[in-house]
Amino acid sequence: MRIVDVSSLSEDALIYWGGHMGSPAVSVERLQSVETCYAFRELMEYLHHDKLDAVMGLEIGGANGMEPLLVGSTRFFDCPVIDADFMGRAYPTYWQTTLAVHHPGELTPCVIDSGDGKTIVMTKAPNDEIVDRALRASCSEMGSRVGMAAKPTTTDRVRTAGVLNTMSLAWRIGRCITVAEATNTMSTVAEAIVGVAGGTKSARILFRGKITQVERRLYKGHSHGTITITGEEEDDENSDTTIADRMPAVKVGGTLKIPFKNENIYAEHTSTSGEKDYIAMVPDLIAVLDTGSGCALGVPEFKYGYRVTVIGITCSPHWTDTPEGIAIGGPRAFGYDLEYRALGEYVKPMSVIEEYLCKE
Repeated sequence: MRIVDVSSLSEDALIYWGGHMGSPAVSVERLQSVETCYAFRELMEYLHHDKLDAVMGLEIGGANGMEPLLVGSTRFFDCPVIDADFMGRAYPTYWQTTLAVHHPGELTPCVIDSGDGKTIVMTKAPNDEIVDRALRASCSEMGSRVGMAAKPTTTDRVRTAGVLNTMSLAWRIGRCITVAEATNTMSTVAEAIVGVAGGTKSARILFRGKITQVERRLYKGHSHGTITITGEEEDDENSDTTIADRMPAVKVGGTLKIPFKNENIYAEHTSTSGEKDYIAMVPDLIAVLDTGSGCALGVPEFKYGYRVTVIGITCSPHWTDTPEGIAIGGPRAFGYDLEYRALGEYVKPMSVIEEYLCKE
């Protein structure tokens, strides 16, 4: 598996990107095939391409953060993976990408493949949103889980519209959890993750508590629902770490409600006195961590009784520097009439390649 910086690509590089489409609830139960590889091969055949120069992920979140590594390392493609993606987080739909924000009309032709013999090629569309809606309907009929290959992109568009160094950030977050396990410092792993995600300038510990309610349903290929987290006072938590060693949460006590559509949409805190406050919302990232392991819980893993730590990370300015970005990636895109309020200031992740490059 080879990961490369976008600066190493030639100007005329042929870059394919994509990943899985469907419901996370289905994905954890259904046996995985190489449906994304099949989709890439079908699109290559349709566009008469013999080889690729690089692949890139649709999103860095969840399994789709790993999918380009699978595609790029297969014998058929054998190409590097770019340290970037077109979301800088995860979104539930294909059109909620920074490419669609800054270069609309660049999603077709594209392909979805179920991995068991069903393939659909979409050649044209009048707008980006209908691409996902049409493919989503097909995805539901194909088992609510498919691999997808998007229209090939260019080096310039990766540089100008991609969220760079997200593979590097994912690697650093994984290292935080591994180091915490090895050094028995899991009680402060959330603080370590905040540190590598830009520090308190960019990231926050939003809330600590226990999941006390989960509502979930599968609708049109998406997992919809809400979780409610009941907070605990800081000194009530069983921890070998003193309060002084811990980063204070944005809110303590009361409850936190997080609605989701494959991904978490906003975090609404209700105090014990009934006062409500939105402490984070898309396009900023809201992650629910298992307090015991430090690992993020995806929508299928939300269960009653889990002790969790909720963190927020500021999104890339590709989402916030234009009205179109907020319209596509903000709360109104999910049907909530909320005015976006930034969590913090974006800090670009440091490239692992740049940090460890041998320089003479």
